[in-house]
Amino acid sequence: MKKTERAEALAFTLKLAEDASKILMNRSEKLFTKPLKLIHKGSLGLTSEADLKSEELVISRIQRKYPHHEILAEEDSYVRKLKIQGPDDNDQYTWLIDPLDGTNNFLNGLPFFCVSLALVKGFEVQVAVVHNPIIGETFYATKGGGAYLTRKFGKKKLTKKLRAPVVSQPLKDALISTNLGSRRHNAELIRKFPQVRAFRRLGSAALELCYVASGILDVYWEYHLQPWDIAAGGLICQEAGVPISDIQGRSFHPYHPSVLAARSPLYEDVLTILKSEKSPI
Repeated sequence: MKKTERAEALAFTLKLAEDASKILMNRSEKLFTKPLKLIHKGSLGLTSEADLKSEELVISRIQRKYPHHEILAEEDSYVRKLKIQGPDDNDQYTWLIDPLDGTNNFLNGLPFFCVSLALVKGFEVQVAVVHNPIIGETFYATKGGGAYLTRKFGKKKLTKKLRAPVVSQPLKDALISTNLGSRRHNAELIRKFPQVRAFRRLGSAALELCYVASGILDVYWEYHLQPWDIAAGGLICQEAGVPISDIQGRSFHPYHPSVLAARSPLYEDVLTILKSEKSPI
C-alpha cells in the first residue's frame, strides 16, 4: 500500500471513527435514563443497539468508499457465525472493526469504551484508529508513519507523537493490565509474578494496547481475543516502538488469539513467565 493511499485511508478512518462515536454518545445519553435493548451472545458476552447502529454506519461507509475491500466486524461476524482464521491472499485488504470495544463498561455506565478500526493488507495492519469519545482522545497510526495521540483539553486539542521510552524499572514498579477476573487466567499464573506496583483490568483491549503505547500502562496481555480487538491497538504499539507479540513470542499480527505488549525491558520478563504456563481454557 502506497504512503499516499495510507494517508487517504487514515483521513477517512479518523472521520469514520468520530461519526460512529457520535452514535455511541447519543445512546450513552439515553442509557442514563432508560435501558438499551440487549442481545446475549452466550460465552461471547453482550451486545446492544449501540454496537449494532455504530457498526451499520461503519460498514456502509466502507462499502461505499472501498467496495472491493473485505470487512470483518464483531457483530456481523457473530450473526454470520464466521471462523476467523485470516486471509488466504496476502494482497487482500480487510477492515477489522469493533464498533464498541468495552460494551460491558458502556452498559454499566463506566466511561471507558471506544471505536476501534483497522485496515489490514494480508496479515499486516496498514491503518489504525482508536477513538474514545468520553475522554476525547484519539490514537492513530499508519504502517511506517508513526503513532500519534490527539486529546482534547477543554476547547484545546493537542497532538503528540508516541514513542515508548526504554525504562529501567523492574517488574515490581510496573502497572499491568490483564483480565484477572475471568477463566482466561488462573491463580497459579499470577502467583508466578513477582510483586508489582498494581494490576488493572480496564475492559477494552484496544484502549489497553494504546495505553501501553502511550506509557500509561507498562504491560498488557490477554488470551482468546478476536482480530478486531487487537488490530488497531497492535499497529499503534508497533509504530510507537513497543514490543508486541502473542503470548508465545510470535511476531504480532491480528489473527493470533492472544497478545502481549510491554515496554522494554519488561517485555522479556513477562514473556518468560507467560511461556511457562499453558494457555487457559
